[in-house]
Amino acid sequence: MSILRRTLPSAFALTLAQGAAAQPAAPVPVPPPPPPPAAGLPSMAEVVAGILRSAVPYASMVVDLRYGSMQADPRRGAITLHDLRVNGLGAASRCTVTLGRLDLSGLALLPADRTEARLEASDLKIANNCFGANAATIGVATGGDSIAVSTLTLDLTQHLNTGAVLADLELSAPGVARIEASGDFDYLALTLPSVLKEMAAAAEDDDDPAATDDSADDTADGTDAADGQDDDTPEVGLRGTLRAAHLTVEDLGLFQRLKPLLPPEALTPEAIDGALITAEPGSPRRPYEEALSGAVKAFIAQPGLVTAEVRPATPITFDTLAWLSPDEALTAFAPRFVNGPASPAVALIADPAAAGTDARATGLAFARGEGVPRNPRRAVELLAPLAEDGEVALALADLTAATDPAAAYGHAQKAAAEGVAGGLAALDRIEAGLPTAALLAAQPAATTPLPDTAFASVAAMRDAALGYETGVGMPRSYALAWRLGSLAAAAGDGPETTELDGPGR
Repeated sequence: MSILRRTLPSAFALTLAQGAAAQPAAPVPVPPPPPPPAAGLPSMAEVVAGILRSAVPYASMVVDLRYGSMQADPRRGAITLHDLRVNGLGAASRCTVTLGRLDLSGLALLPADRTEARLEASDLKIANNCFGANAATIGVATGGDSIAVSTLTLDLTQHLNTGAVLADLELSAPGVARIEASGDFDYLALTLPSVLKEMAAAAEDDDDPAATDDSADDTADGTDAADGQDDDTPEVGLRGTLRAAHLTVEDLGLFQRLKPLLPPEALTPEAIDGALITAEPGSPRRPYEEALSGAVKAFIAQPGLVTAEVRPATPITFDTLAWLSPDEALTAFAPRFVNGPASPAVALIADPAAAGTDARATGLAFARGEGVPRNPRRAVELLAPLAEDGEVALALADLTAATDPAAAYGHAQKAAAEGVAGGLAALDRIEAGLPTAALLAAQPAATTPLPDTAFASVAAMRDAALGYETGVGMPRSYALAWRLGSLAAAAGDGPETTELDGPGR
């Protein structure tokens, strides 16, 4: 009960201070005002901006680099760069790159459990001459003297506590193409088993001074004697759980310019099937190649959109290092190819007022912004009468934490007591912002009647005290936890005595 040693003594001190304030007291000399606080540490955005500015003189040794301005916004954790221009030198003097605006936000020195980063670039132009001998071909594709990107945005939301990742990409090149992509992962992480293997091998070498780096494990050709793999080749992969993903490419003129350059026989259905369908009939890859070929043929007949999407009924768990061929990746993800936009990740509610009588489902949709624009006020109206539901209580806790933390704390207690995932985290998060007096007022008081089972034995009192302290299985109450814990300690319970009187009390 370490939290009790921090919370309850503070409450008792607060009560004594309030009582003392009611008694007349001698005047107390007013101390001089404290000195102004020293300047704090620079934010991550300011650090990164400083590094970039410092790098400009070094970059200018190889290119002509100039920019209009660079601002750092510590509040947003953002860096904004305006009017960047890069010119090659010497033989590359005709290579020019310009960028109207670049905004990078979400930089944090100490990231939270949930981090949001966004990269947004606009008015990017890369001269065709930057590509040397391919400049003429690129000019045909772009229809101009440069590759022009009007907007490029990348949004990345990462939940560091759960490993969830949501990524969205959008790129628009007028007159060329538009690309949209997204990935929604319940969990995503890099996997580097070779690093652990090397660390274990290094530890063994340290324990055995007679061993050398190469003689114990490697063969003459540089492969590992145990598994036959090349130790110089790092094993890097991804593992995770995918909820949904998509990639959409829209033609904005690129195909119409390239079509006259292609031989007519290359665009026939037979030629497309021959180029894209290579797997044997009955193989796992065959159906997906046939689907892709069908989408490409439909695109050639009527240029527009081609979309590859993964929308599984249940999330897909994967580990790329376990795949031995592309067939396994296709079988795992089962992509669908269509000549249209991607399916919405969440079914849209066209008319929330006519969505039925299920106030719970509609309220949670408003709370999460799933299927309908997020509307916290309407969500609270629908969910408040259903607050006894643990999942609803957690949603109400999140919705009201900023405006009514005491009420939000009560909702979080309900969710945590019922074991709803995320309930304890919400309880601790809201509690951290409550003053001690408000915190104890939001919890069941020490005089709250308790069931007889809580006093059945010393162990029962100890278990009930732990339950009230943590908020698992019952509403969190430090006063009740102290009441039961002190009774258990009075009965000679060693663990509870140590908890109450241990270090930090």
